[in-house]
Amino acid sequence: MSFREHIMKICKRAFRNLGFVLRQTRNFTNIATVRVLYDALVRSHLEHSAVIWDPHEAKYTLMLERVQNKFTRHLYWKLYGVYPYYPLMYPTLFVLGMVGYNQLGVRRKFALVAYLVRLLRGLEHNPGVLRHLSLSVPDRYVWRRRRPPILAVPTARTNLLAKAPLTRAIRTINKLHNQIDIFTAPSSEFTKVLLFILSYDGE
Repeated sequence: MSFREHIMKICKRAFRNLGFVLRQTRNFTNIATVRVLYDALVRSHLEHSAVIWDPHEAKYTLMLERVQNKFTRHLYWKLYGVYPYYPLMYPTLFVLGMVGYNQLGVRRKFALVAYLVRLLRGLEHNPGVLRHLSLSVPDRYVWRRRRPPILAVPTARTNLLAKAPLTRAIRTINKLHNQIDIFTAPSSEFTKVLLFILSYDGE
């Protein structure tokens, strides 16, 4: 099965389950119940083992985001009595923020980076992944004013390796380390800074 077929299979199953959720919860007034049903029946399919197959191509990312965007528009309508589509055309990020959801791409990257940081802290055990993480030891560090990256980014000869989930996560950890100490930062501060980087500062 090709990667494209895999993504299409995930989206097809998620859309089918989403249709069921939207039909069955049309008259629900308890928003928490609607969220639980979506998380259990729809988002679970969109995120199962997602840190492994996390796509770097925009077209596949958009295919996955369309599923959640349909649900968040429905949730916005149930919360505020207005459907955020034509003629309102509210931006997707605005709707997501108003209903309390993050983009699926952000959640995938957050899960992988958080796992790698726990691995570096010794809270997880996975030698197979840990051997791919190398500390960066720059030359003439004393003469440098800028804080060096904590992890060495693997040298990639192909575009596929350069944009692999692990390589992108290492770049994100280096950005994160510029703002907080990833080994001692409290969980709340770690989550806040990482979500900001992933949401507004790019990869």
